[in-house]
Amino acid sequence: MSIETSTDRSDEEPTETSRSDVSERPETVAEPSEQPDVVDISGLDTKQAARLHEQGISTIEALEATDSETIAEFANVSVEQAVDWLEQARDLASGTEEGPDADIDTDGEEATDEIPSEPPSTFRATIQASPLKTILKALRANVDEARFKIDESGIRVRAVDSANVAMDDLTLNASAFESYDATPGVLGLDLDRFADPVNLAKKDDLVQFSLDRETRKLVVFVDGIEFRMACLDPATIRAEPTLPELELPASATLDRDVLQQGVKAADLVADHVGFRMDADEEVLRIEAEGDTDTVDFQLDEEKLDQATFAEASSLFSLDYMKKIVRTIPKGASVTVDFGSEFPIMLSYELDDDAGSMTRMLAPRIET
Repeated sequence: MSIETSTDRSDEEPTETSRSDVSERPETVAEPSEQPDVVDISGLDTKQAARLHEQGISTIEALEATDSETIAEFANVSVEQAVDWLEQARDLASGTEEGPDADIDTDGEEATDEIPSEPPSTFRATIQASPLKTILKALRANVDEARFKIDESGIRVRAVDSANVAMDDLTLNASAFESYDATPGVLGLDLDRFADPVNLAKKDDLVQFSLDRETRKLVVFVDGIEFRMACLDPATIRAEPTLPELELPASATLDRDVLQQGVKAADLVADHVGFRMDADEEVLRIEAEGDTDTVDFQLDEEKLDQATFAEASSLFSLDYMKKIVRTIPKGASVTVDFGSEFPIMLSYELDDDAGSMTRMLAPRIET
């Protein structure tokens, strides 16, 4: 299952050959000496390609001739990820395409809007540290860099993880800031480096940032300390996808802590969690099945803030689901939309009408 994009970046999450994804091949780059043939592999980013190139693995053929443990060591990824790359290399070498997973196709184009691709000519803002920390924690759960689209109304970030399984869509309103002055433009930011100075602030401290157009550095001011952070070229960051138009019949709104309780229970017995709704029973089930044990967490109307009951059932990676749920703010009211073997959408509003966030996770397709 895929949401197609045009470039690929990595946060080094393992992929599963039986799980659907959110994906497309990386686009070809003009300088082949810097971008070896191995970048044709989905889920392999330019940094990992460069590491392989240093070891003499720069073509599909060379990758195919290398064992998975060696690839994993050279690229600093899991053996499971290396096995997936090898399978893709063999498919490419033989002229075949993707594996057995079903797709939800979009138009394959990058999402577009009226915001120019250049940095904004003006960007100055001040915000309390607490909501900024919460937002960065959520984004960093799945990606390590992102494009920040900025205009007069606020900031928008849409980012997909390197394994094409999880996507975040953030809208941060200008009203969330103590002060905000911006013209349209795009900034590419390393999220870990951005979070470093922000995490020095106490929750009620103000974080000020502005863009130095001449040096293309983001100036972050926290508690008397000034940080100058080099921005990334947005063109080198994986392009955001167009959100697919999905018909997800089942919907339930519940407290984040209740959702986390179900996910934690599932984690006791299995590595995947199922979301199932029965229209006749009018119950949402969060369930898991391990080799010997099972979990069935039933939520009826009394435990849900609201619900649209419909027949639906999907299975999801617990590694991803745990990261997503634990980075949703405590006390948030989360709307869960899902179908049968379709992505799940977890949406919530930020405090004080600061904005909203939607977390999307592709399902595992059972065969």
